[in-house]
Amino acid sequence: MARRASIYSVIVLIVVAGLFAGGYLLMSRRSQTECGFCRRHINPKAHVVAEVGGRRRNVCCAHCAVTEARQEKKPLRLIAVTDYPTGRMVSPEGAWFVEDSRVIACEHDMSKMDESKHAEQLQFDRCSPGTFAFSDRKAAEEFVAGNGGVLRSLPEVLAEAQQ
Repeated sequence: MARRASIYSVIVLIVVAGLFAGGYLLMSRRSQTECGFCRRHINPKAHVVAEVGGRRRNVCCAHCAVTEARQEKKPLRLIAVTDYPTGRMVSPEGAWFVEDSRVIACEHDMSKMDESKHAEQLQFDRCSPGTFAFSDRKAAEEFVAGNGGVLRSLPEVLAEAQQ
């Protein structure tokens, strides 16, 4: 009887460990495709790895990370950014950033409902307008010429988080 109980206990422990491992793998995959701040899908051409207040997250764009740092009043550090034209991760130190362009980084229907289920105009979107990173200044300038926006350096983007 005691042997049968120990076998059942081992089986239960294996099942629980399997469920835990599966949940962990699922959450780690989700953290690479879902923004760590706004929970929107991460656009592969705007993906950023950022650290706000010492916590590292995969983020949908640099603007979302700046907004989070400003709202939480915590320091922001961009660890890696995606070069918009190529989709490659690059160092933020050598990158150029385009803000306020007509291109939308995040997929969002911009709808909001009030208490009586009537459509309401969205007044604030933490990700809009998106911020796109470019490893080449000339490519960033061409993007601005075609889509509008303002060209910024990394110190200028980080300064926005402190405002």
